[in-house]
Amino acid sequence: MDTLDTSSPRPRRRSQAERSADTRTRLIEAAIACLNRLGYAATTVTVVAKEAGVSRGAMTHQFPAKTDLMLAVVRAVFEKDGDHYRRSVDASSPDGWTRTLPATMWRVISQPSGVAVIEIMLATRSDPDLAEKLRLIQQTIDVEAHQWVLDRHRQAGIAERPDSEAIHRVFVAAVRGLALEAVFMRNREEVEKSIAVLTEILGHIYAATPVELRGEDLDPK
Repeated sequence: MDTLDTSSPRPRRRSQAERSADTRTRLIEAAIACLNRLGYAATTVTVVAKEAGVSRGAMTHQFPAKTDLMLAVVRAVFEKDGDHYRRSVDASSPDGWTRTLPATMWRVISQPSGVAVIEIMLATRSDPDLAEKLRLIQQTIDVEAHQWVLDRHRQAGIAERPDSEAIHRVFVAAVRGLALEAVFMRNREEVEKSIAVLTEILGHIYAATPVELRGEDLDPK
């Protein structure tokens, strides 16, 4: 008499590439957590490896030097932020997205991953090698980010200004600075009022009607 085989199927063995990708992701996430919690100087490769729960050997296999890890963090955060901006595009009209851009930027830049990138940027002042490599990556990021804004402006019927790139740079710098202030002063509620002011300024620049931001508009959750 035949019997049913009720034994559980053996789990699929993950490939070396999958295990390597998982380790890399864990290290990047650990680096973000350490940068946000401890700052750049205290985020050593040893600390990150311990945070990620991987061996020092596995760490150096993925990232031979701290600079390699920091650059990987910047690239990973940009990809994640890009997904966030794309979702915000899908969830809003072109005009609405343009007018609430400072609030959208705030939700992205003020989260732990955004603060981690700011920590890395500040560290370039005393690390020429990191500065040179990060500058090349950041230039590409800035071009892509500005193009997102221009594309949305066209969809909203907003005429392109000759100084649009400078305007974008000002707002990115302003939101980054406010994110640092929120960390240092622990005054997030007050900073969010400044984000609302930036939104009104942007409305004046593009001759759009400023929107009144509600509390939930600024909530990064």
